[in-house]
Amino acid sequence: MNRAIGTRIDRCGVGMILMISLLLGVVVARVVQLQLAPDPRLMTYVGDHSAGQIVPALRGDVVDRRGRLLASTRFGSRAFVDPLRLPDPPDEVIVELARIVDRDPGPIGRRIADAISHNRRILDARGSALTIGPKTDAQVRAELINIIRARFARSNQPPPHEPPDPTPALRRYVRVSGVLSDEQIAAVRAIDAPGVHLERATVREYTAAHLAASIVGKVGFDGGGLLGAELLMDDTLVGIDGRVRYVRDAYGRPLWIEVGDYVPADPGRDVQLSIDIELQRIAADELNRGVERADAAGGRLVMLDPDSGQILAMVDVVRDLPDAVPFQWEDRDSPRRRSAQSLRQRYITLRPDPARDIHPALARNRCVEDVYEPGSTFKAIVWASITDLDLADPNELIKTHSGAWRTPYGRRVEDVNNHEQLTWFDVLVKSSNIGMSKVAARADFRQLHDAVRRFGFGRKTGIGLPGETAGIVTRLGDWTQWTQTSVSFGYEVAVTPVQMVRAYAAFARPGDRAGTIPERLDLVASPDSPRPRDIRVLSPEVARLTRDAMLEVGRRLDQTIRTFHYDDQPFSYTLFGKSGTARIPLGAPPKGTRAPPGYQGYFQHQYTTSFIAGAPADEPRIIVIVIIDDPGPALVRANRYYGSHVAGPIVRRVVERSLAYMGVEPSPGMGLATN
Repeated sequence: MNRAIGTRIDRCGVGMILMISLLLGVVVARVVQLQLAPDPRLMTYVGDHSAGQIVPALRGDVVDRRGRLLASTRFGSRAFVDPLRLPDPPDEVIVELARIVDRDPGPIGRRIADAISHNRRILDARGSALTIGPKTDAQVRAELINIIRARFARSNQPPPHEPPDPTPALRRYVRVSGVLSDEQIAAVRAIDAPGVHLERATVREYTAAHLAASIVGKVGFDGGGLLGAELLMDDTLVGIDGRVRYVRDAYGRPLWIEVGDYVPADPGRDVQLSIDIELQRIAADELNRGVERADAAGGRLVMLDPDSGQILAMVDVVRDLPDAVPFQWEDRDSPRRRSAQSLRQRYITLRPDPARDIHPALARNRCVEDVYEPGSTFKAIVWASITDLDLADPNELIKTHSGAWRTPYGRRVEDVNNHEQLTWFDVLVKSSNIGMSKVAARADFRQLHDAVRRFGFGRKTGIGLPGETAGIVTRLGDWTQWTQTSVSFGYEVAVTPVQMVRAYAAFARPGDRAGTIPERLDLVASPDSPRPRDIRVLSPEVARLTRDAMLEVGRRLDQTIRTFHYDDQPFSYTLFGKSGTARIPLGAPPKGTRAPPGYQGYFQHQYTTSFIAGAPADEPRIIVIVIIDDPGPALVRANRYYGSHVAGPIVRRVVERSLAYMGVEPSPGMGLATN
């Protein structure tokens, strides 16, 4: 009897074990089925129980040559909404968000409404009984239990394999703001409605955007370099994003992170520019002041360290001129008659640059992108090249015909000053067009063409800024007698300011390096960067002789400043330099048009004036060039629009303040300037 009872108990135990095992097997099978082919109504809530997230890398900082911060990255917050969890209707939330982020609620509402409609269509296609809108945890839990019970009631067998659901994914993310302030973040957090969230975002901040925007540049919406040094050094500045993967619950909340599932971000490396932001401030201050004084359309300034080839400052100023009007071209087929335009009318001479009004970093950098005819500042290049070819001696007397002369091929050449004759040395000091064109004619076309090219004109400086132009040098095959004469005094050649300061490095370098220019210009001051190779363009002796001639030009500039600019302080440093004044070319006429009578390829009474100098003259530390675009009509009428009157005083003030800031000892015999 006892044996029978024991046998029955054993059988019951085995049966219970088998039943429990079977139930466990069913549960396991069901779990597998739910993972592989869940009911469509569960798709909103189930899925992979792990989630990943990108850990954004901070972009490297941009600093000036002394380590002062110019651009940096920090983390901020942006607002976004989950349309699936927003109240129904979401109007009040949309209006409140728009108020907080200071945007029009219309566009925000349309984007959210589109996402809600998109989600409804998907859920309707899945046959889901779920509703769009906020739910409590109890509601979510009850819906899930009901769906599971209904599925178990139909069948304990896993469903046949079905192809992936081609229905588009639900839209759970609509961004409604850019980076928010602390006050805006607090206001968003205070909104008492589900579906409103904040996310971290990187913010690029610029500490001196008003001074160096065109140099430092700007990043795009994706955080990558878009302009300036941000684009030039993007590969260095950009970091490598990290990642984190974690296990989450049914509501998406993180539970834990497995070992090895966190890879930290690798931040970008910092970049040190050659720009000194204090020198940039001095340059911008004086250039703006000079442009206003001259009632000019604009101005450009570049400061170079001639020893290293590094740019120390670069400024570009454009000014609105209410009295300037667009130039009126004539219809090519109209009969020739006296022009209705006044030869004294002031016309717009600068190319349009609408992006400048949007953001200073978007402006065209005219120091590297826009060319101009250099006028007499180019004479130092030609004078030195002719002397280096042994085609003239500094003491040789050149007849200059009291300021008016015709070339053998019939072209009239004039000088501002009426000298009967000048030494070749004084031809450069007194800036004689006649003397330059007569002696330049001794060189053959190839000699002068190659000399111009050797100084770097007609090719880019390698500074790396986007949009840099190579300038214009007439091809040797197109070189004519007219070209030979024009180039000798700075016409029929188009240059950029950065090309000019590089060329003048030949006159500023010491010792055996005199007569060399840097192969390229540098905007980055990294100690790891290789020093630019020196290119010899002149013998050291001729380079120093040319500087001596321009030292006399510097003395004449100081006399002009003392005569016409009474408010300037005493000068502490000697400088050598050269002024230039050139008419502004009209450019090619639009198709089907021509210039009216009286205009022979140039604007009348509108000029580009410039001055370029190295200082201190005995051991130059800087080269500064200033170009003033279209000095005002009052200066033109007073005959004070020349480079020595307009651009020269700006250069002198920049030199004084910059060298004092750099700690350079005053030149012997000079007074002390006030910075």
